[in-house]
Amino acid sequence: MDDPYSNAVTYQPLGEYLKENPDQYDSFKQMVIERFQAKPVLLCRIDTTEEDDEDFSHHHPVLWLYQSLFSHSDFYDEDEKLDTFMQQAFMASTLEDEAYDLEAHIRSQITDTLVEASENALKERAEYLAYLARDERQYELNFGTQVLKPLILAMPQGEQLWCYIENGEDRSALDALEEIELIPLAKAHAPEMSAQIEDHLCSFEYNNQGITEELNSILDLVRGDLLTDHFGEESTIEHENGLITTLTVTADSDKGRLEARRQQYLRVIDVFYHALGKRELRKYMMESLTEGDEDALLSRQDCYRRYSQLPAPETTPSDADNEPLEPALSRDVQSIFCSFTDNDEMLYSKHFKHVDKVLRTSRDLSRPTHWPEPHMGFMALASYQLHRDFNENLGDDVTEALFHYLNEHNVWEMAASHIVKEAFIQGAYYCPEDKGLNEADVARIKAYFMTDKPTESQESLLALLEPQLFRDDCCRRSHIYLNKYSEHQSGYKLFQDHDEDFQRFTLIAFWLRQLPLPLRAQADRLWQFIITLAPVRAARNILRAYSDDSWDIEFENILDDINIQEQLEKAGINQGILSAYEMDRQFHDTKRYQHWIDVYSEITSTETSMFGSIDRKKAEAMRDGLRYINEHTKIEFLHHASLKYPEIPLDLNHDFKRALNIMVQLNIQSWEQALAYELGKSCLFVGDGDKTPAKLRLPIIADEDTVHDQPCHMDGMSWMAITVVQKRRNEQGDDHHVILMADHEVPLEAYHESLPRGPLLIFAEDVDSQALLTRIAELQNTKARIEHIVMQTLEYLEGKTDFDSITSLYAAQLSGEYFSPNAEEYTMYGLNQFIWTMDQVRRDRFAKLLLNHNYRGFKAIERNYEKPWLHHQLSQGDIDFDIYLERIREYDNEATETGLRFLLKWLVELEINPAHITLFCIKHSDFEACCEFIHNHARGKHGNFKKTLAYLHAGRRAQLPEILSQASDAAILMEPLTKDRSRTVKEAVANYSPA
Repeated sequence: MDDPYSNAVTYQPLGEYLKENPDQYDSFKQMVIERFQAKPVLLCRIDTTEEDDEDFSHHHPVLWLYQSLFSHSDFYDEDEKLDTFMQQAFMASTLEDEAYDLEAHIRSQITDTLVEASENALKERAEYLAYLARDERQYELNFGTQVLKPLILAMPQGEQLWCYIENGEDRSALDALEEIELIPLAKAHAPEMSAQIEDHLCSFEYNNQGITEELNSILDLVRGDLLTDHFGEESTIEHENGLITTLTVTADSDKGRLEARRQQYLRVIDVFYHALGKRELRKYMMESLTEGDEDALLSRQDCYRRYSQLPAPETTPSDADNEPLEPALSRDVQSIFCSFTDNDEMLYSKHFKHVDKVLRTSRDLSRPTHWPEPHMGFMALASYQLHRDFNENLGDDVTEALFHYLNEHNVWEMAASHIVKEAFIQGAYYCPEDKGLNEADVARIKAYFMTDKPTESQESLLALLEPQLFRDDCCRRSHIYLNKYSEHQSGYKLFQDHDEDFQRFTLIAFWLRQLPLPLRAQADRLWQFIITLAPVRAARNILRAYSDDSWDIEFENILDDINIQEQLEKAGINQGILSAYEMDRQFHDTKRYQHWIDVYSEITSTETSMFGSIDRKKAEAMRDGLRYINEHTKIEFLHHASLKYPEIPLDLNHDFKRALNIMVQLNIQSWEQALAYELGKSCLFVGDGDKTPAKLRLPIIADEDTVHDQPCHMDGMSWMAITVVQKRRNEQGDDHHVILMADHEVPLEAYHESLPRGPLLIFAEDVDSQALLTRIAELQNTKARIEHIVMQTLEYLEGKTDFDSITSLYAAQLSGEYFSPNAEEYTMYGLNQFIWTMDQVRRDRFAKLLLNHNYRGFKAIERNYEKPWLHHQLSQGDIDFDIYLERIREYDNEATETGLRFLLKWLVELEINPAHITLFCIKHSDFEACCEFIHNHARGKHGNFKKTLAYLHAGRRAQLPEILSQASDAAILMEPLTKDRSRTVKEAVANYSPA
């Protein structure tokens, strides 16, 4: 069996055996022929979205078989390696030619297809198409009940159960119904319902328990049928401001029918509840029945009474007379506790309304006396109720009990411990040697948050703690760590939204600091700590607590939004930060977003009136606040503001330089690769020592000039020690290698027996060894190399460095094959944004540089193929900003034929490598403009077409015949491809050549 972590094999590949025993090859081919004569290859997967039988003629099963004759790694996204692999010599030809020749011979002898879908693949496709058909009919009148009915009728007393569902008059059959294994019952009697169940079940819970877990999804069809208003009529109202409201109007005579169907749905759940062994409904099923002021079918307590096996009344007292809590009420109270103590659940308006509706209807229920063990969730619950008591002018023994609960359970020690847990501690696992808090540091931190009058200031506390907090950074290339949100806002694990999130402590501090209680000082101290480190995240956590949506921050009443924003500003969060964050939240709401652009436009106002000054200061504060939101949104906003209001200066020089620096960090070659490129043919070998060519496997020695007193490893990878050697010849005429430099942690004795297994560089004898060591020292200063590349790029954009010089620098220092202009983190900005903020001259220069460096440089314009055309229209006054913004968002990651044609014209004018443009056009050949470019290139325009063919791998070249066949002179254009070394390409030419 192959070692999955190595290219080595523990058996002889069949291909090697056949090469060693060529007399067996004819027998092998005969066995292959007989195999295909007996039965075609079965595909385990086919296109599940097509109803018609798939055309399998384009498959080449013999080619697949021949690929397995030799050991190889996975060719995923490695087309060039696959091409090279298939061109290896095999028998009297190549592996690829032998495969195609044998397949052609088999096809000449067999009339049937060589490939067909397996029964399982056909079954999967039929199941998927049936799922799509059911989903399409989800809200169709009576469809869901028709799917369900056979399953109900197959149950014991099924007719009576169905009558119960329809009219609810006789529940004797329901009361007698015991648990039934529903999966086999549905398979035997209700195939459509069985398929609906199968669609949603998990393989590890393929039983009644699994059905209970997924019941909400399983009943989608029934719910879509019974809870949809099939009888109302839609009415459209167009408002003066252009907004259109669509309402469903139901006649009074039909409202009774709607209610009857709602009750039928509940009775369907009654039947499932009994048939599933009276297992309690899960969270999502419960929420679908109880949430929504108008859509709720039951109250939570009624739901518990109906679908839970409630215990006998509790002995827990609810008041001074020791009267036990009603079981359903007790369960409802427990559900509140679960929500507040579930660290994975963000608290929002729904949870606090639940508290108001259940706990705060009775002062006795608000008592913390019988809460379970202390938890930050209960601390938040106590703080919320204290805050509500204060705002409602309540002050009684319950208020006092809530206050004592927080004191007795050391809320501030709990908060401080939680903070310290998210920091490096000396001696703890994974704590770097140069980091970590000691015991005295931890004591200082806890004292700051817990005592009435700490000796530490916030500044000294932050200086001690902030460097030790775990970061929530963007990590690339295993050793590059970047701020995920913005240059000015670090990310902290402490404030993540999952796994023991800090939202509850944020809420505790926010509420308690507003109260005239002794706790106020510590609460404000914690609050100031949070908003100093992460003001946007603090605002987000508070706003989400008041939001009517579980994820997005949305308010049904705009006054609620205004009120909480004012509270946050009074609590010390800068108005500019709040404005910037609100813009960020509303970025995809075009109308609200444009409002913020208008607000920001006041930054250039010269108005001296009171209101004019206020508007200008608000815009200036927002400018400062933009530094703390996602930097990607910041750049988009500033760019859009400058497009709509050209008088607004767009100064992004600092941000662009930083983005350029990040790009260089991500793509800079390790020093040994850069050195090998510079030395050219004088570098005899660079790579893994195990792969050294036989002629360079020479004895290796160290001498008095060997550098062995310092690190020598790949950039950012201290574990990848590099050895630098030079080929020499001694007086006796024997060749050997002399070690010029080796990592100080690798003993020189390790080289006595063989070449190193790790990275190795071998240089020719005529290279000046001292000059080489000097250049190595220079290249190992990665920071200086990065700064040099950045400065040279900036000078090039200003016209102070010529194109040939900067391209040579990029080729020597930056990766080509894996080039990426961005960190590819959605919150971070990248060069793909800045290229559109530049003036036309700098944009042209930058695009020419990136897109010529490597095809992957096209990522700088990815998802923005329509932008050049829209920018042109906007600059010419053919469209206004509102239309520009609308179309930019409409064509995100898409393009029009006109836009693509304009883009290609721009690329040609920039003299982008035609091979790169051709590859781009192949990938977008559904556009006429792209096909026309390839036709013209094949006719001799835009450079040498043969060079482009040499650049493309076989898989891409094989796509060209179909594109070229659309031209009137297709035969002439395809001529170069008829001589292609790849059989795959020749087969494509044969398929698409004009008759």
